[in-house]
Amino acid sequence: MPGAAIRGRRTSNLRRQSGWRASHQMQRMTGAHKKTGPRILIARPDHLGDVLLTVPAAAALRAAIPAAHISFLVTTAMGDVIRRCPEIDATYTLPFPSLTAPPAPAQWTAIVNQHADRLRGRFDLVILSRPEDPWSGELAIAAGIPMRVGYATPGTECFLTLALPFKEEGHAVIQTLRLVAAAAGCLGATMADDGQTQSAGRFVPTAADEAMAEAVIGEAPLAGSRPIVFQPGSGWLLKNWVTRRWGELAIQIQRRWGLTPLVPGGPGEDALVAAVVEASAGCAYGLAGRLSVGALAALYRRARMVIGIDSGPVHLAVMVGTPVIGLYGPLDPLKWGPWCAPQRQQVIRVPLSCSPCDCIFEPPCGIAVEPPCMTGITTQAVMMAAESFLEGRWVSEQSEASLYLRD
Repeated sequence: MPGAAIRGRRTSNLRRQSGWRASHQMQRMTGAHKKTGPRILIARPDHLGDVLLTVPAAAALRAAIPAAHISFLVTTAMGDVIRRCPEIDATYTLPFPSLTAPPAPAQWTAIVNQHADRLRGRFDLVILSRPEDPWSGELAIAAGIPMRVGYATPGTECFLTLALPFKEEGHAVIQTLRLVAAAAGCLGATMADDGQTQSAGRFVPTAADEAMAEAVIGEAPLAGSRPIVFQPGSGWLLKNWVTRRWGELAIQIQRRWGLTPLVPGGPGEDALVAAVVEASAGCAYGLAGRLSVGALAALYRRARMVIGIDSGPVHLAVMVGTPVIGLYGPLDPLKWGPWCAPQRQQVIRVPLSCSPCDCIFEPPCGIAVEPPCMTGITTQAVMMAAESFLEGRWVSEQSEASLYLRD
């Protein structure tokens, strides 16, 4: 639909917001749906970490409007992930385009026309939580969702009935909480003021996930019933740590505590996991391609700690309550760091003038594999962080200087 035609609808849609309660009461009287609260859709067609960092907003929305029916709209690959989050009542999936290679407009319009009926008449409001998301915006228009809240970015603003100014500041969770607070206001509700106290949300593995985690732990007796888990992959080579240092870390952990770290790996990470195990001289145990996201969460739930690079699995570990050590380089941990209490996280990075650059595709250093911001993180720095967790020396009152651990 042309942008001008969409803008022409904005005034009438805004007027509809004030009449939400009356129309909602009529729907209840006619039995259109069973829920007594508003029906809200949160759209997040994105990668694992971005999707998981959106769940806290759903938890906050649930606290503000307990009777709300909250659904998520995600990519097909993320459907089973969100279905394990109890804050979410229903999950809708769609074959969204790749974030790095969007389709031609006509191709996406055809997909929208095919799937819009699934959403039509089911929602009072949609939150486009990804700052730039014209795909969900076009779908929301086609599905006739009357209230559409998001950020005023160039490709998305024309689809919205309420567009908030977008600023690249603060944690990603806080950015989504701002949208949720605005959406709650449209529905006559008020959010808690202090976003820092919000929950990370919950991720509940299934019985099958738990059984798989128990099985893989049993394969490596020296891992212990509460293993240390490495997460060396991220989907972006730029963010990966040096493979040799993962091996050195495994050797030092086994010498110090007699434990064999477990090394899971997602799709396409078999070679990376094999390289880490080889570098460890057998002190690490590989689990490449063995675990679904649910089984990985079940493994994390049993772990003493998870040591990983800036990636979705680190946020998954946070959601099941496991302490994490995050290795950060090109992206800002103040925006993408673990969303949990200080005593359950440590972030390690090096103080370079160019880091964080927030450039995944074209870093200013021109080094797309093992850039200085990642090679500068030493094995000793990570080992010191692990020692502070395992030996009880990590405290919550940490200064910002504690982010920079080096030899």
